[in-house]
Amino acid sequence: MDKKHFVVCLTLVVLGVSLVSGCSLVARKHNVTGTGLFESGQASRAINEFQTALQRDNRNADAWYNLGATYYALGKQSNNRAWIDQSETLFRQAISIDDKHADAHRALAALLVETGRERFAFDLLHTWQRRRPELSDPLVELARLHQEFGDVNRASDYLADAIRIDTNNPRVLKAMGHVRERQGQLAMALDNYSRSYQLDNRQLDVASRINELQARLAGNQVPGQLPNTGPLIPPASYR
Repeated sequence: MDKKHFVVCLTLVVLGVSLVSGCSLVARKHNVTGTGLFESGQASRAINEFQTALQRDNRNADAWYNLGATYYALGKQSNNRAWIDQSETLFRQAISIDDKHADAHRALAALLVETGRERFAFDLLHTWQRRRPELSDPLVELARLHQEFGDVNRASDYLADAIRIDTNNPRVLKAMGHVRERQGQLAMALDNYSRSYQLDNRQLDVASRINELQARLAGNQVPGQLPNTGPLIPPASYR
């Protein structure tokens, strides 16, 4: 199994937290500022913002996650194992605060694979799924992991279960469309992508897949290379 394709990169996620009163509002402001600083290459200042967010609200799972993502990126760039180990601790802290935090689970799974602990990545996500059977996110992440390790059929099974839990989730439908496309089931993939786009028409990548599949099914286009699944931790606007 080739894990290089599983962890393409780890990018900082733009905060998707709800606006709430009190310290959390201030913490969110520091999170958003930190995200912008990281994306502009100012990692040290970003860390300061995330740490300030935690000083304002140490139960802010997004701040713990963002701090971990920053240290992970820095550790990868400089081959600093201590920073990577620190990021693992921070991801686990985010999960301990918010067990529904999909980004933190995804990031931790990526880190485990990247550090040669593939079995622990699967165990992490399987345990999450058993702990939170009402959520579709654990199933989506399990599908992603199985797909990246070459088991597309198993990925399809997990996504079918995710759709039964959350029928109108555009992210789940998009993931299923990608798996169906990998399986060569283009008409079904088109249906999944179309339903996903109807639910969230901001997905430009999904619109592109719809156009290409429509052309291919009409016989007007030579099949091209399937798109890469993208970073394991995509920007929030992609989900």
